[in-house]
Amino acid sequence: MGSHIKYSIITAVFNGKKYLSRLMASVFKQSYPNIEWIVQDGGSTDGTLELLRPYENRIRLVSEPDTGVYDAWNKAIARATGDWALFLGADDFLLSPQTIAQCHRHVLNLPPSIDMVFGALFMGHDGKPEGLVKRTLCQAYHMMLMDVGIPFPATFTRVPLLQRVGFDPNFKIAGDYDMVARVLTDDNLARIPIIVSYMEMGGISGTRNNCTLLEERMRILFHRIAPKARIFMEACANHLLDDDEKLEDTLQ
Repeated sequence: MGSHIKYSIITAVFNGKKYLSRLMASVFKQSYPNIEWIVQDGGSTDGTLELLRPYENRIRLVSEPDTGVYDAWNKAIARATGDWALFLGADDFLLSPQTIAQCHRHVLNLPPSIDMVFGALFMGHDGKPEGLVKRTLCQAYHMMLMDVGIPFPATFTRVPLLQRVGFDPNFKIAGDYDMVARVLTDDNLARIPIIVSYMEMGGISGTRNNCTLLEERMRILFHRIAPKARIFMEACANHLLDDDEKLEDTLQ
């Protein structure tokens, strides 16, 4: 089944004990065998480390200061040994015990030219889904032009690419959008028909951070998206008639 392919699930956390058990259970219950969970802790003082340390035989845990989520992600990427990485916040979780196995059946057949592959994403409050973020490949390219990146907690990215390009730690909120904008071409993105994960709403990109978020997105639009706008528009047109709206049933 190609289980030699390894998936690195990466979580940056700082005082995230409230929801972390939910994420931990979703990772530990995965049926696919070749997974590493890399947790980069920023020096939590709320009991996060006390929750994680009893499971250090199953978690690649490091606790040290960082300058923000993207600095923490870079530190975690440097330690990753997987082929593909998936970034989940402490308050996110994988949708079912079969999620990675279900995604793997599609990832296994991707050509080497594909650097990123995205699925669908539930969003909600207190673990209860309230909306589904589902995009076709055409819509994904179109949304890049509209200052919204691909659904990152449902996106797998090749680890060697991440280790080469990294995230810009100067961003506070939109560093994932920036990274995707830097590396995305018209033929290195794919879609899988799987609902990958759940994301808790109201986090770092919540209302109180909107001014920072808008400033960062504007910067990315000017410096990353505008020079590649024609490429993204042509990619959108090339995938306009793709029949890729259906999603597989979530396997339990």
